[in-house]
Amino acid sequence: MRGLELEQVRRTLLGRRGSTKVLTLCAACFTLLWAQSAWAAGFYLPGRGVRPMGRAGSFVASGAGNLNSLWYNPANLAGFDGLTLTIDAALLDLSFEHQRAPRTMDNGEVRTYAGVAHDGGPQAIPQILVGGPTGFEGISWSVGGYTPYMSPARFPEDGAQRYVLIDNQGSFMGLLHAALSWQINDRARVGAGIQNFMANYRVVSLASGYVGMFGDPEDEDLDLLVEVTVQDLFSPTANMGAWFSILPGLEAAFALQLPVTIDDNEARARVRMPSHPAYDNATLTNDTLSIVMKMPLIARFGLRLVSERFDVELAAMYEGWSTLDEIVATPNDTYIEGVPGIGAIRLEPLVVPQQMRDTFTLSIGGDFQAGEQLKLRAGYAFDMGAVPDHRISVFIVDADKHMFALGASYAFESFELDFGAAYFLMADRTITNSEVRQINQSDEGGDLALVVGNGTYVSRYLVFGLGVNF
Repeated sequence: MRGLELEQVRRTLLGRRGSTKVLTLCAACFTLLWAQSAWAAGFYLPGRGVRPMGRAGSFVASGAGNLNSLWYNPANLAGFDGLTLTIDAALLDLSFEHQRAPRTMDNGEVRTYAGVAHDGGPQAIPQILVGGPTGFEGISWSVGGYTPYMSPARFPEDGAQRYVLIDNQGSFMGLLHAALSWQINDRARVGAGIQNFMANYRVVSLASGYVGMFGDPEDEDLDLLVEVTVQDLFSPTANMGAWFSILPGLEAAFALQLPVTIDDNEARARVRMPSHPAYDNATLTNDTLSIVMKMPLIARFGLRLVSERFDVELAAMYEGWSTLDEIVATPNDTYIEGVPGIGAIRLEPLVVPQQMRDTFTLSIGGDFQAGEQLKLRAGYAFDMGAVPDHRISVFIVDADKHMFALGASYAFESFELDFGAAYFLMADRTITNSEVRQINQSDEGGDLALVVGNGTYVSRYLVFGLGVNF
């Protein structure tokens, strides 16, 4: 039987079409990465920053004099009396479980799969912000470095999810931000900032080397392991905002975060070829490629009711995720060498559909002055998922989510301590119409790559944060 199988491999490889089908799977590894890398670190949770998190992100009109307004609304950075410093950190604990749907084999047997779960541990998210007066009346400056709240994931290398994701730990998304704010008068202020968006996406996953002549689409000796790193440390963008006092005790504000494009012309891939003899002589001539993907425009609006003892804000946010309709990956003069009967195959540009949708978030949160030095806060938010059912996979920790948040601040003589906690209850999803398949570029007719996205997805986040304001 072993000799017959190898003879089938030899015959498949000796034909031009068969050779191309087998060895262009190296191109599939590139496709795999960009199809997923945006999901791996591009999404983030509402409520970034320990104090805003305690209000469930209701911080568009309410952040006067707090440096977290760099992200939410730079207009609220106006009015500092002296140098101000904020340092905080949050710990994100992701619980993510997936049960892949059973597969009916060609012979009628039903293959079932063991459930898998993220086992990567909690993720720490720090930030440091500083600001103060410029010396010009009513104008303040602020700078900072921070990252949105998000958590990478890790799953077993031999799990049922392996054709979608094994590991993306080490991925991050961060911003360096500088802003100016102007207190025009007691009833109006404006602000604007420039940002450098930095991204490093690392993704490890598998492609299938099945060509239909031997074996099974999920045979481990036909699996091709790929690790790709996409990095762009200079992507400038900007944000701006305004705040108005409408009536005594009633305020309104809006802010705009401009979109940004991640562009890496030297993304790198490391490949482990399948152990099957058909791949003994296959090699890549170049391990780099170009990748472009777009992050969305974000618009925020807040309406705040405030008194001496409390304030409450109703906030809304729009995120234009439909801009990420596809990801384009272009190999940099890359060939697969060692193709029997041909010699080398050039890898062509690849376009991967994403089909994300725009989202809306609605939140309500507020502070209560419980004592001379103690403030308590709480909030709730509903956040729409950006990924439709047919594109959901373990790469995408996304669903409609309910955020329940609590927080407190205690003022000492020269500094304040902030505490925040949030629980994200994400809708369980049972998928039966998945279009997420194995990556297999030899699948010209759509008959070889298995659908691997059907099944159940259960995810939750628990976040704790501690900060200090000097």
